[in-house]
Amino acid sequence: MRRTLFAIVLVGLTVRGAAAGLTLPESPELMRAMVDELARSMAKLELDDLPRPYLIEFKAQDRLTHSIRAAYGGIVESQQGRMRVVSSRVRVGSYELDNTNVGRRFGRQAPLPIDDDYTAIRHAIWKVADADYKRAVEVLARKLAYLSQKIVEDRPDDYAPVAPLVEMEPPAAIDFDLKRWEENVRRLSARFKRHPEIQNAAVSFYVGAVNQWIVNSEGTRLRTADTGVSLEIHAEIQALDGMRLADGESYLGLQLEDLAPMEELLADVDALCDRLIALAKAPVLEQYTGPVLLEPKAAGKAFESLLGDRLCARPIPLGGGDWGDRNFERKLGLRILPRSFEIHDDPTQMRFDGTVLAGAYSFDDEAIRPKRVSLVEKGRLKTLLAARAPTRKIKGSTGHGRSAGFRDARSSVGCLYVSDSAAMTAKELKKTMIEAARDEGLDFALRVASMKAGGSGGLGDPLYAYKVYVDDGREELVRGLEFLAVESGSLKRLLAAGKEPEVYNALGRVSSSYIVPAIVFEELDLREIERELDKLPIAKSPLNR
Repeated sequence: MRRTLFAIVLVGLTVRGAAAGLTLPESPELMRAMVDELARSMAKLELDDLPRPYLIEFKAQDRLTHSIRAAYGGIVESQQGRMRVVSSRVRVGSYELDNTNVGRRFGRQAPLPIDDDYTAIRHAIWKVADADYKRAVEVLARKLAYLSQKIVEDRPDDYAPVAPLVEMEPPAAIDFDLKRWEENVRRLSARFKRHPEIQNAAVSFYVGAVNQWIVNSEGTRLRTADTGVSLEIHAEIQALDGMRLADGESYLGLQLEDLAPMEELLADVDALCDRLIALAKAPVLEQYTGPVLLEPKAAGKAFESLLGDRLCARPIPLGGGDWGDRNFERKLGLRILPRSFEIHDDPTQMRFDGTVLAGAYSFDDEAIRPKRVSLVEKGRLKTLLAARAPTRKIKGSTGHGRSAGFRDARSSVGCLYVSDSAAMTAKELKKTMIEAARDEGLDFALRVASMKAGGSGGLGDPLYAYKVYVDDGREELVRGLEFLAVESGSLKRLLAAGKEPEVYNALGRVSSSYIVPAIVFEELDLREIERELDKLPIAKSPLNR
């Protein structure tokens, strides 16, 4: 089972309809149409004296999702979406030199009929393959012209052959009671009525199923199935000085049973509001330079920002210049973390300590089973995650080729596990941070419990940050901070890590999971976020009346 659905439900829906349980058909006609049109394309796609394809790949997705959104007890949206799409990747030339690796490329894609009509499906595939071939020979011609005028040393092959894979998973299906979940979402959103200080709040629920097919001229015939559930609770508040603050809770599951019981979810809404109300009353911290403790969720965001893409072997496109440290291929064999740290990636495990991992999957988007890869040993970088496109030093796929939508697949983090053989308890971590602050002559250190997405310093901005006073260890909540530039090299100077890892699911078009403990940075720079603030509302919310 793949974890494509967590990306799909974030993209949005396209078709309205009624909803109950979600079950997708087996659709043997779709696979037959893809295979037959693949054979015809390999035999017939030829333009004058231009090269014929050496490899063609078709992908198709059949998606069925339902979304419900509510605010303050009222349903804002409840709609079902059904869509089928197909994409084509035509490669001309050879494995050694083809029409790829010339900048990023969106795959050719088109809608497919949701009816299992063999001829209609073939017609849609034919159109997208024909357009893709014409584009492929044009790109290859430009690439050959570029290479004829440049000296390109040690250029890797453009693609690596692999053994074909034949696997057919049962079609995706997930049961859910529409009326029950509309009532659940309505009830959760109504809970915010108890907290009139909150200016804006909403609850969003997604449930869905997706089948995906991959066929190629190497002989791969793959159908995978996926189901998933996502519940998002979002709230916003405004401090008296006008600063807007937002927080939320996210819950993921493979089935509805993975979500927390309703009473627990309602309690989480109350806790979320209490946190935001306290944060809005907290003072703004103008500046800080010194040791920083990141709790596991914040540490996961830090590893995503500072290491995620850098641990992925990706060929530099022709004309791409020097990528600097955007990947760590030049650092293979060098120490990038303290000597007690280990990192591995293993997308094959669907859960960690009961928590669903959004980055887990059984086959990547190049139809390869993922491997467990040991990346960092005793602080030294041993290898990188890889897709089928070789780089100068990394030649074989590790099953980490994943695509955003229908772009070309490229190596990406699946489930990244970070551990420290010298790990400390939470009490010891706090003591280490305080001692480091005392050595610097500081009155307090900084503990960050969670971070927002984005930010200007390479990390997300701190959301819940606490002054930790050196004299007695007491804590004071502060707000309004952002990190200054944080380089990946700062990870080499981590002072300590905790014993209790937690899951940080980084959701996006390519989702990943980071299973990491709390960490203590030796020194980071933060400052007050400087921006113009909005005035408070003129009239109070109706909930205050």
